[in-house]
Amino acid sequence: MTKNSTGVSRKDIRRAFGARVSPRKKRTRPEPRQYALVDLERARDRVEAAERRVDNDRSNNPNRGRAGLERARLELSDIESQLRVRLPE
Repeated sequence: MTKNSTGVSRKDIRRAFGARVSPRKKRTRPEPRQYALVDLERARDRVEAAERRVDNDRSNNPNRGRAGLERARLELSDIESQLRVRLPE
């Protein structure tokens, strides 16, 4: 049994599985996030929690949890630098 015998054309099959009607467009990059002081406090809490997790870890792996701590520190420094530029003290 072929596709044509069921009354469905090849074009209809292709369109059903995600063929775009409009041409593809370039993806625009999102604007950088505008952080607030609440985000700064939240990031500090996240760094403290990650430090506690690394300190309280009883496993034999010294690097366990380090990636989360580094990510939290990086986000905190990003927020601090952006707020420093936007809100001069």
